Amino acid sequence: MTSPNPSKLNLANSFIPETRQICIVTRDLDAMVRRYADQLGIGPWWVNEYRPPELTDTSYRGKPAKFSMRLALAWTGTLNWEIIQPLEGPSIYSDYLERNEEGVQHVGVMLKELDMTWDECHANFGARGFEPIMAGSWNRVRFCYYDTLKASGTTIEVIDRPADFERPAPEYWYPKQS
Repeated sequence: MTSPNPSKLNLANSFIPETRQICIVTRDLDAMVRRYADQLGIGPWWVNEYRPPELTDTSYRGKPAKFSMRLALAWTGTLNWEIIQPLEGPSIYSDYLERNEEGVQHVGVMLKELDMTWDECHANFGARGFEPIMAGSWNRVRFCYYDTLKASGTTIEVIDRPADFERPAPEYWYPKQS
């Protein structure tokens, strides 16, 4: 049996071409990063804090809100792995940990791959019944999480990264990079 042609698998209502990120929420980012690197061989991990003043325009459940988190990123091929530990303020990460053990909290897609503007993206998700539940901007990278839990069992994040974005140096790499 041959594999189906992926381009012929789209549904009439398809709008998400590819999942680019899987996010695990944890209570202890450093321990989770070590487990992923040492036991699963995923890494190296770029580790940083996201907080004001670099973290701006933040909202939670439709209202302005201040929150912060520690975040780690690693890649396997084109898939970005993300680990987040909530620090301060209300967030969907803290909500997740109140309801669950640590685990996959959201998947991410890139705005540029949706072939929409930011406003068109909000309208498209809204027309499907998915409201924004948390949003913000970090060093010019915009993000918005949509309440897709009942439809998909997880949350979908849309990431809008400018073409000229350069990731800043991390707090640290794990394992340490030369």
